[in-house]
Amino acid sequence: MALLAEFRALDKRLWYLAGARLVVTGGFSMVMPFLGIHLAEERKVPTIVVGLIWTVAGACGAAMQWLAGELADRFGRRPLMLASLLIRAVNLSLMGYAVSVEASVIAFGALIVANSMLRACFDPVGNALVADLAPPEQRVAAFSLQRVGVNVGWATGPAVAAMASGHSYSQLFYWSVPVTLAAAAVIATMAEPRSVASARPLRLKEMLAFTDDKVFVRFLVSTMAFFILQVQLYQTLSIYAVRVLHLTRAQIGTLYTLNGVLVVCLQLPAVAYIRRWGTRGALTLGCCGYAISYAAAGLTQGYASLLVCVGAVTLAEIITSPAQQTSVAALAPLGRVGAYSGLYGLAQIVGQSTGPLIGTAALDALPARATWFFLALFGVAAAVGYRPAARTARGTGA
Repeated sequence: MALLAEFRALDKRLWYLAGARLVVTGGFSMVMPFLGIHLAEERKVPTIVVGLIWTVAGACGAAMQWLAGELADRFGRRPLMLASLLIRAVNLSLMGYAVSVEASVIAFGALIVANSMLRACFDPVGNALVADLAPPEQRVAAFSLQRVGVNVGWATGPAVAAMASGHSYSQLFYWSVPVTLAAAAVIATMAEPRSVASARPLRLKEMLAFTDDKVFVRFLVSTMAFFILQVQLYQTLSIYAVRVLHLTRAQIGTLYTLNGVLVVCLQLPAVAYIRRWGTRGALTLGCCGYAISYAAAGLTQGYASLLVCVGAVTLAEIITSPAQQTSVAALAPLGRVGAYSGLYGLAQIVGQSTGPLIGTAALDALPARATWFFLALFGVAAAVGYRPAARTARGTGA
């Protein structure tokens, strides 16, 4: 009952934001997890090229995360989030058209890069908005609520795609357009928090001031290592599942649905455990859980055992994600929450963009099952690297 009361006490705008994230993630996950399969298996694009596309998209998205965080501190959160969603709806419709006419790989690459940059204008700014609306003692709960919204979307999107297997892949993109516009409508109704923006010039010296914060720099490096491992769920694992385990697209869709359903069911109850362990303990346990779960993927023999591995990955995700986001808000200096959220997003996207290239290259260069033992090392590195930053963040109230 105490936990329910805590969530009810959150600012209502945090619930609206979680709803917007639910909707936009549902539209995204309806189509994007299957794009790598479409290119690699149906269009016969070399897997290294597929990995390279996501790497370039991630690099551009990473730069945009950094810039978007800085702009959010100057001009407010809502304008950036709203514009990104409206333009992203156009981008998704163009992707659907590209699939239907079997557009060139270059055209697909350009659209994927644009999608990544538009997403970068939403996610870190949304995280900064959570920090604006929730005092430090409520942030674990507030970020956990956002995770529930995102993962309801992850649960419903692939499920809709699986049920629509009789329809063309291009149609799914068109279905995601009104879904994205619905999320934009939710953001449009939200009132901007007072005094979160300070209209000042965008100076490179101020943007680079974080380099003097050694604890935060180590946190960013650890974040890159973590997300190199985390992102393997979306491209490398799906290709491995088709190529080695011979799973169908519908079976792969249920892996992502399981991921979302478990987060929806367990993320809010996990708040009490994250508080009990502290930020430092949650980050260490979560990173090690990721490493063990992905290493176990190399031992899977079929659909059921891979499903178990994805479930274990999800439990690690439930523990780690709120602890990371809470640490960023605790480490950020006054007036720099947007910038630090953007830098965290930059590190996340650098990891997520290089991850597919590393994963697909390892899948081509190593025995398929050995790939997962190699990738698990990134989780171990993240667990070691997070410890000093997590200790500092816990000391400031995270």
